[in-house]
Amino acid sequence: MDFNDYHLVLREGEKLLFADDVFALVPPEYQKLLAPVKAELPPFYRGEDLRGKTLLVVAQAAIGDALCMTPALREVKRRFPDLRLWVSVSGRARPVLEGLPYIDELLPMPVPYAKVKKADYLVKCIEMVGKPQFDQLNLVEYFLWKLYLPRAEDETPDVRVDEEPLAELRPVFEEIRRLAPGKKVLLFHYLASSVHRTLPPKLLAEIEKLTAEEYVPVICSLPQEDLTVEVSLDVYGVRAANLSSLMKDVRYLVAAVSLADAVITADTATLHIAAGLKKPTVLVSGPINPEFTSRTYPTVVPARAHYRGETCMAPCGQHATGQPCSEALKKGQYYSPCLESLPPEVIVQALRDAWSLAQGDYQKPSRCPVCEGPGPFSLFEHLNGFPIYECPACGLQFAWPMRSEDYERIYSQRKAGNLLDFGETPYESYLKVEKDPENEIARWEKVPRLKVLQPLFREIPPGKHLDVGCGTGFLLLMTQKFGFEAYGMEASEEAVKIAREHFGLRVAQALTFEELPPEFRGPYRLITALEVLEHVEDPRAFLSGIYELLEKDGILILSCPPFYKFENLSYGYRKYKWWGNDYPPNHLTRWKPWTLYYALRRTGFSEIHLFTEPFIPGTLLEGARPITLNLELPHGGKVTIPTAVSARILIESLRSLYLNAPTLGNFQYALAVKEKNPGLDFRELILRAIRFAGAEIVWGPGD
Repeated sequence: MDFNDYHLVLREGEKLLFADDVFALVPPEYQKLLAPVKAELPPFYRGEDLRGKTLLVVAQAAIGDALCMTPALREVKRRFPDLRLWVSVSGRARPVLEGLPYIDELLPMPVPYAKVKKADYLVKCIEMVGKPQFDQLNLVEYFLWKLYLPRAEDETPDVRVDEEPLAELRPVFEEIRRLAPGKKVLLFHYLASSVHRTLPPKLLAEIEKLTAEEYVPVICSLPQEDLTVEVSLDVYGVRAANLSSLMKDVRYLVAAVSLADAVITADTATLHIAAGLKKPTVLVSGPINPEFTSRTYPTVVPARAHYRGETCMAPCGQHATGQPCSEALKKGQYYSPCLESLPPEVIVQALRDAWSLAQGDYQKPSRCPVCEGPGPFSLFEHLNGFPIYECPACGLQFAWPMRSEDYERIYSQRKAGNLLDFGETPYESYLKVEKDPENEIARWEKVPRLKVLQPLFREIPPGKHLDVGCGTGFLLLMTQKFGFEAYGMEASEEAVKIAREHFGLRVAQALTFEELPPEFRGPYRLITALEVLEHVEDPRAFLSGIYELLEKDGILILSCPPFYKFENLSYGYRKYKWWGNDYPPNHLTRWKPWTLYYALRRTGFSEIHLFTEPFIPGTLLEGARPITLNLELPHGGKVTIPTAVSARILIESLRSLYLNAPTLGNFQYALAVKEKNPGLDFRELILRAIRFAGAEIVWGPGD
């Protein structure tokens, strides 16, 4: 019987071990011959000592899954050199595992029971899709977890390049390079195993235009996809060389990737091949969180969609559908709207970052800009042309070099010239002010991140107040209301003009404290710096400058993006996120709570309190994905609860968190006292402020 890409000889009385989903593919006439019987299996592996043992890994794996197995298989053999490692795998995945030196025997699927019972331990990696462990873990991590391995020395796949297809394809690539001298070859694989993850060809055409001076594109899809590719390229005018007819099987795709200089793909098998070959690669991802497929790959940069639609928000988590996604059907289109929403410029910038990662041609720091520790610094990501490192001593994440954006140019030209062009920049909204100061105050008093500060402003003894980065002066108007003598400093000439002429505020145009006029040199009872710290090139000097401007009982209130907000706790810190502007040259640093505490204590502050704005429903829904619930009733029948209703249930059921979660909100605050506390219990006052603000934000003032 030819089945599952293997030729199996069936003998009467022979026992075979099938994965259930594989058995379902057996032709009906053969299923009748294969009666189920009970058989004793080896014990499942639970991390025992494997020296001198035989381990059988049973894997009903697609090509990409098989590649993702290799780091775990390689690592278990490295740790137990005398282990006999047997792997049973589907025929279509067999080519990528053949010849690997650490696999002692490659077995078919189904596997003869006579072989199974000789193993000491069994690892089951079948029927994985739909299982929460598989769906919520990175693929490489999943197989490490199954083999009880916390890590591997190398967590990229082993990819063997077959000499026969390589010899056939090399002259083709050489001719392409001859016809396009000086250009690199960019391999596109825009088709995925499911239509809802396939890239719109229009996007390829736009990428092709943006990369035309540096790259010549080629399409390398497998044979069954060739007709679809040819039609799409023709319709959208994509000029890439279509080499799909040469891709006889996966070995040819591997050879093509090895011959290319860089890769852009929506297909995960191509991703794993490119990552194993250490190629600069962009994974374009909408429905699936790219952390699940590319987290462990140092030369891959995901371009992830940022989309909230009528029926879903990215990533929706759907692995495969037989038709366009629900949002596409709602809009009457074929390609997923989340992928269509990705600006091609973002993908091109991701390609530049991937190239830098693969080449290693980026600057490396010698000291942490906060604690001055010497490292070694791990590279967290490479985004928007900047490597971002993490300090092992204080936890700071920082771009290197520490080179900030020219904010005056952004204010005046409304254009950043990098990924900030596609983010949600706040500059325009800050310049739109109300004519009446009272209306301007009322507008900003409703903002959650400012509502939590108002109880503090009421209790801090009034005095001189300096707002660093004051914009058009909305916070100064607010503190004046509480009796403070308000001063502001701001980099934007336009914002300063509005604050002075529109609201009559004392505001100086200055980027550093040295640039302040004499009358702005303090001392101050209160200094605020909201969302400023992450922008400055020298955070230690910035905090020291504030310290010097404060009275002895002066208070600093600053805010910065929270590293551990609820979204990040739910999904892990989202690397390569091009929206939200949490990357250089806009944000040069990212602050964990203890990092911020350490920096303030080192500056000299005697009392430090860390908190966030209230944790509110909007924050919750940034970190949770409500689902449609299909419930079976106790006495029969079913009821469907749509997403909108399940979201409401989620919001209401977590009500207590809105008043009692001081660290999960979207803005991280530090309140620091210089030397002498003015007689206030700030800890209790902050908790009270969070509860009061949370109650009013969620349920209103109760009038």
